[in-house]
Amino acid sequence: MTRSKTTSTNARTLLGAALLAALLPASAWAQQGGGQFPNSIGQYTGRWSANCADNSAPTLQVRQDMLIAESGKRRVVAREPQTAYSFFGNSPPPAGFDVALMSDAGKAGSMTFLVYRGSRGQYIALDADKPVAGQLGPEMMKQRYWRCNGAERALPPPSEPAAKVPPPPTGSPAALAQGPAMQKAWRAALGPRENDRWLVRREGPAPEPQWVTIDGTRYLLHAFCKPHDCYDNNAIALYDQGSGRIYGLVQRNGANRLVGTPPQALAPQLDKLWREQWRQKN
Repeated sequence: MTRSKTTSTNARTLLGAALLAALLPASAWAQQGGGQFPNSIGQYTGRWSANCADNSAPTLQVRQDMLIAESGKRRVVAREPQTAYSFFGNSPPPAGFDVALMSDAGKAGSMTFLVYRGSRGQYIALDADKPVAGQLGPEMMKQRYWRCNGAERALPPPSEPAAKVPPPPTGSPAALAQGPAMQKAWRAALGPRENDRWLVRREGPAPEPQWVTIDGTRYLLHAFCKPHDCYDNNAIALYDQGSGRIYGLVQRNGANRLVGTPPQALAPQLDKLWREQWRQKN
């Protein structure tokens, strides 16, 4: 899959804390609403293979607590799988994309199963950090892995909840703003090529995080800026704890840009909040 080279960094930090444990143990992370719809991993469990009729063909396994990729003597086991419905930063997802199943392969990095829906049914394309991809080999990385669970190959896409109902806050806004779930969503929104430390890690000076409600959706607002250069290098992030989605507005060297592909109606609200945080107060 050509996305493999361009999204491995995304998967790595996106995990950073699903893989920071970073996203806590999987059960605790899911309880906090970290971008995962209830029981969503369970909709993809089972055997996926490059050739379902051949038991010796390269195979993937999706389990509630781990992802496994194996072919002959090659085998990678990654734990604490998490779902991500927003995986490609500011770029639109490829046609047929359903979900990213991300997991932690330990010191080797991260391994992600990208689930797609084609004319033959559901299939998975592999994405992984270079050490993991090296363990699996180029042949495994370029295969399509078809769902081998009989009738489940034709399952319709999982439906999202009709209404976003964020779970009760499990900590202070400040703690949630620095927690692994929000950091993972922010890194995904920025995209894999972004490497400016203050922006990626949201480390600079910051007002106190707070809850804001926009069009009925409750967001965690986190504003932050580049140390010693706040006026021209700053940002705000709006995190929807219920869906795991995040939107933001970044100013760098005096130029503004939106991140996370916010809905058209949300863009003016982002600009308003940004001005309140970085112009009216400065």
